[in-house]
Amino acid sequence: MLRDRDEWGRGNSMICPQCRSADCFRSHRDGLFDFSFSLLGLKPWRCHTCDRRFRARRVAVSFASYAHCPKCGNFDLEHISSERVDNGTLVTLKRWLGFPAYRCDPCRQRFFSARPFRRISPSTAPVFAERSRR
Repeated sequence: MLRDRDEWGRGNSMICPQCRSADCFRSHRDGLFDFSFSLLGLKPWRCHTCDRRFRARRVAVSFASYAHCPKCGNFDLEHISSERVDNGTLVTLKRWLGFPAYRCDPCRQRFFSARPFRRISPSTAPVFAERSRR
């Protein structure tokens, strides 16, 4: 059964770290530098809106320091009670230490995260600057 794709939380969707557009696509690897980053799991992406090239796993590297779903990379998380998280490593210790618990609505993942919470969503503002055509 194929699930519906969220606007930016699943599939090949990515948020650009510069303009926050969700109009990004996977870019081709170019040279030894890109292939070495690929060994670390960082794949190249490019934004259609601002033409910036960046690397990411599930989320862009510049956004990876904020709480996000480990399964799909979604930043639109809900705070939940720590008693609702059942799976993971050191769950009892994380409850005792008071780690914040989150739930990802699209993939239903419940998890703890020590990273600071920041809701990052794609920009809806229209972009008036056009890219130069080659």
